[in-house]
Amino acid sequence: MTHQRTEDQLEDSGWSSNLFFFYGDTMKQETKEKLLEQLKALNIFPNNNHVKQLRKQIREKLKRLDKKQEKPKEKPKNDPNKARSGKLKRYHNYIRQIRNNFPNLSYNQIRSQLKKRKEGQDVSIPDVIWQNPSP
Repeated sequence: MTHQRTEDQLEDSGWSSNLFFFYGDTMKQETKEKLLEQLKALNIFPNNNHVKQLRKQIREKLKRLDKKQEKPKEKPKNDPNKARSGKLKRYHNYIRQIRNNFPNLSYNQIRSQLKKRKEGQDVSIPDVIWQNPSP
């Protein structure tokens, strides 16, 4: 008893005899509906190793499509307040570390010396401290 079908039986079932199953690079372009259609089309063929392998490949491709649809890639929004907050934290931490090396100077005096140093003027705090203020 063979499971081969004639061309008349294939045409009666709605499938043509020249049904091709593409897999590999061309399958990337297929949509989920076409994959499901191909999976249904495999039911008219005998259940041999080649058909089982094709079913497995189609199911794997369907799983990959589902995973891609589940995880849309979204860029996180850059919150300007968080960026500003981070910069101010670094700035104040930098000044606090310098103040730890020079406890006799106030916070505002260190800030004003930092401004003068950025302008290129001479300040009482040495360059070594400005470059690496950690103790």
